[in-house]
Amino acid sequence: MPGEIDTILFDFDGTLVEVSIDFAKMRRDILALQPGYGVPINDKLYILEMIDDAKKRIAEQDEQKAIAFEEKANEIVLSVEIEAASIAQLLPGTKETLNILKSQGTKIGIVTRNCRQVVEFVLERTQLPYDILLTRDDVKKIKPDPEHLLTALRLLGSEPQRSLMVGDHTTDIIAGKGADMKTAWLKRPNTSLSLDDISPDFVLVEIPKLLEIVALHGLKGA
Repeated sequence: MPGEIDTILFDFDGTLVEVSIDFAKMRRDILALQPGYGVPINDKLYILEMIDDAKKRIAEQDEQKAIAFEEKANEIVLSVEIEAASIAQLLPGTKETLNILKSQGTKIGIVTRNCRQVVEFVLERTQLPYDILLTRDDVKKIKPDPEHLLTALRLLGSEPQRSLMVGDHTTDIIAGKGADMKTAWLKRPNTSLSLDDISPDFVLVEIPKLLEIVALHGLKGA
């Protein structure tokens, strides 16, 4: 029927898998680079945006220093991500839910701010089904920029109005809304976010509940 959803895009960390990334350590180690580059690092930004902002301001003084800073900062990020990936576990019911969605003909994409090396390592180990993976290494603009999601939809041959974005973070919901998609927020235990912060179309307490939403709202495969 018109408007039914045939594509679901998922965030990765905290949505499909439990990955305990030590963002505090990541941020501290990057900020510790600051004295060697002569510009203050804006620690109010998300970490990837923090790196990009600092790189641009360093480049105004010294292009080579900017490149060196980016390389060192990215090494810090990757090191922390790899450590977390080694013990990452699927969230309960995730694989079963995605298998059911795939069997119903739903196209599945994974869109993440994580890097391809780490995500592929976890996906190979867990054997999650999906049709496309777009990490921060694969696109110029990442979530919360909607272009991250729109690129995935274009590659899948899907329309935003027939697609759903599922994630546990504000960046996921902002990106989904910006892409004119329906959005489902996975409300994790102990989250500080509230519905007033993000106003998603649907709320999940666990990934298997997605199947109930699909059935209740007449989505594809229901």
